[in-house]
Amino acid sequence: MSVLRSPQRERISVVIATLGGDTLIHTISALNLGSIVPEEILVCIPQSESSRVKSLSIPNVKILVTECRGQVAQRAMGFQAASYEIVMQIDDDIIVDQDCLKNLLEALDREGRNVAVAPSFRSLATGESVYKRADRNHRLQAIYYWLMNGAAGYEPGKIDRSGSAVGVDPAAFENNLIEVEFLAGGCVMHRRENLVLENFWPLQGKAYYEDLVHSHLLRSKGIKLLVCKCAKCELELFFYKSFGWIAFFRNLAADFHARRYFMRRCSRESPRIYLYYLATILSYTLKRAASLIR
Repeated sequence: MSVLRSPQRERISVVIATLGGDTLIHTISALNLGSIVPEEILVCIPQSESSRVKSLSIPNVKILVTECRGQVAQRAMGFQAASYEIVMQIDDDIIVDQDCLKNLLEALDREGRNVAVAPSFRSLATGESVYKRADRNHRLQAIYYWLMNGAAGYEPGKIDRSGSAVGVDPAAFENNLIEVEFLAGGCVMHRRENLVLENFWPLQGKAYYEDLVHSHLLRSKGIKLLVCKCAKCELELFFYKSFGWIAFFRNLAADFHARRYFMRRCSRESPRIYLYYLATILSYTLKRAASLIR
C-alpha cells in the first residue's frame, strides 16, 4: 500500500490499542486514504496476540508489542511512544471519513492548547448519528430521563445521575464545535502535552466506562472536551437485545462493576444506578418476549 505524507506541518501520531481483529486493517486503510495521512500509526498489541499483525507491512505503521494486556494499558504505552505533538487515539473498529483528521486538526489548532477533540460517530448501517434519539413515545422517554437524571432530564453531552453518558446528535446543534462533559474513547485527538500516560483502569476484561474516567482525568487537568460536527467517522453498532440471556446478564454484570467503579472514583455515586439496571432488564425482557411472540 502506498502512503502519502501529511501536507500539514504538524505531523500526527495515531495510537490503536488492539488484539489484532479483522477490522483493524480497515481502520488503518481509512486513515491512509484521508486528506491528511498520519505520519505514524502505532499498533499496540500484547505479545500473546502479536502474531496476528506480523504480516502487516505498511510504511507508516509501527507494531508496538506490549507486555500488558488491556485497552487502557496498551494505549498508555502507545501514548508514551508517540513521536509527534498531535496524537490521536482510535479504536480498531472505527472508519474515519476522508476529512476527519483534517477537521479535527483544524479544530484543535483553532481552540488553543488545552482542548481534546472528537468526531461525530455514525452508524455504518444507516449513516445516522449513533446518538440519534428514537422518534417515538416521547412521554415514556421523558419519564425514563427523569428517573435517570431528575428534573434536568435529557442532557446531551453530559453524564446523567445514573452514570449513563448521554451522547450528542450533531443534527440537534447549530455550532460546529460542541463542548461536552465526556468524549467517547473510540476516536479522540489530543496534544501530546495533555495526554494521560498512566494505566488508570484496574478492572479485568472489557474496559466499560474507561472513556468516562479518561474524560474525568482530562477535565481535572483543565482540558476542554469538544465534539466536532464536521469531523465524521463510522462504526458498526451492536445491541444488547440481540444477546441471549446468559450473554446479556454476563455483559450487564461487567457493566455494573465498571459503572460502579467509575461513579465511586469520580464521586458521582447515586442510587439511580439501580434504576438504570432495572429499566435495562425490563426493556430487554419485553423485547425478547415480543420477538418470541412474532
